Amino acid sequence: MKTPYDTAMRVRQREVDQISAAISAEANALAQTERRGEEVSAAMRREADLAAADFGVSAHAYLARQRAERQRLAQDRVAISGRLETMRAKAVEAFSSLRAIENAAAAYRAEAERIEASAEQAEVDDRSAATVAGARRAAAGKAARVAAGRSRS
Repeated sequence: MKTPYDTAMRVRQREVDQISAAISAEANALAQTERRGEEVSAAMRREADLAAADFGVSAHAYLARQRAERQRLAQDRVAISGRLETMRAKAVEAFSSLRAIENAAAAYRAEAERIEASAEQAEVDDRSAATVAGARRAAAGKAARVAAGRSRS
């Protein structure tokens, strides 16, 4: 059954779906950033071990560049986490709104079904009352004819 809430439900459902897709993309970006940070840290450890083994090799410039990369990745993680939290809050709000609209639509459907059932019941009651009234009139008419027939005799 169509309700006046169907359009709003579709709009909210699309919004929830879009937010969900955006959250998924941000979560993937966060995972990639964390993975890249782990790779940088592992590369720094390897390079530091190699530099420690060979005193003629200086890894200071490489390690400084990797530290800067690790710091940039940490800043990216903070930014992505912030966006992710904002999106999650929007998702909760949109989902709550969707549920409220769905509940209103369900209440509308229930009320429409109740009204329809009441109308059907009223129709059945009217038919029953008409049948009973017709039977009473017929019985009264028959009784009147019988009484009239007795008075003639």
